[in-house]
Amino acid sequence: MKQLIIPDTLKVGEFYSNDQIKYSLEVANLGGIRPKIKNNELDFIVLITSVEETKNSVRNPYADKIEGDILTYTGSGLQGDQYISGVNKRIIEQKVKSVPILGFLKEGVNQYKFIGFLFLLRNYQDYQIDNQGNLRTVWLFEFQIFSKIPVLKIENFNDMFFPFYNQFKKEILPEDTIIDSLLSGNKEDNFILPKINEETLKSIETLKKKLLTINPYELEILIAKLIEHTGFNNVEVTKKSGDDGIDINALLQHRFSFDLNYQFQVKRWKHSVGRKEVANLRGSLGFNNFGVIISTSHFTSSAINEARGIGKSPINLIGVNNLYEIIKETKFTL
Repeated sequence: MKQLIIPDTLKVGEFYSNDQIKYSLEVANLGGIRPKIKNNELDFIVLITSVEETKNSVRNPYADKIEGDILTYTGSGLQGDQYISGVNKRIIEQKVKSVPILGFLKEGVNQYKFIGFLFLLRNYQDYQIDNQGNLRTVWLFEFQIFSKIPVLKIENFNDMFFPFYNQFKKEILPEDTIIDSLLSGNKEDNFILPKINEETLKSIETLKKKLLTINPYELEILIAKLIEHTGFNNVEVTKKSGDDGIDINALLQHRFSFDLNYQFQVKRWKHSVGRKEVANLRGSLGFNNFGVIISTSHFTSSAINEARGIGKSPINLIGVNNLYEIIKETKFTL
């Protein structure tokens, strides 16, 4: 029988077994969220994710997803509505104090790659359809991954984590932590999701699931057909690369108006679109062009403020709810 080697360090990119994580970090051996309690206080959290995705397709649109340096993670609880309680509540503690969260990515049987420190950007309620076809509310957590860290000694993560935590807190703006569906003035602890007809919500979720499983370039082609269907002319999908971030070009013509050129970005994202993406699109627009971002996810408050900025060219933001309404009103067939 092979002897278990207990590591005394963690290195980004290195693989560890479940038992190595359990015994070296002294956490539970089951579950995706594994808190370490020391002297009745939360010492750190081990968070394990499994990204169920190939390069161009997604089998499960509700699976956790890493996009760039952002991890979108679904809270604990496979059936029924999720609540901010139990291990889910532990994650929220990082908002008010320096709690290290150690991220591991499962990439094979009993193979967990250490990906670095995780910093909670935002958390919010959303809807999902379970495998029985029932609508439920879940909690989504969006983390920024800090992978450029030195080798960690397994003793006191707080000393190493604290400088990164302070840097993160200084750089993040309050409006970066809020998404569009939370802009109701409610405090987070008392937040209630907007009341929408359940059948409509199921239809929106069905649309989102379908869009998230489509190849990104094929999604651009589909959205281009929708844009043409709604009355635009000369609709063209750009090349897959070298397009300065523009996915679709289109022309809007009306007898009472000058011809208007529009440039679209299509983002098949699970994490929220932020201020940076809006500003980048504005910088990519050609002369006298209007910009639109169409996303399968949400928009942060900072993205919305940037899109509507006084003295700036407005950028229109279309999320999946808006997309559903456009498809329904124009009777577009997917």
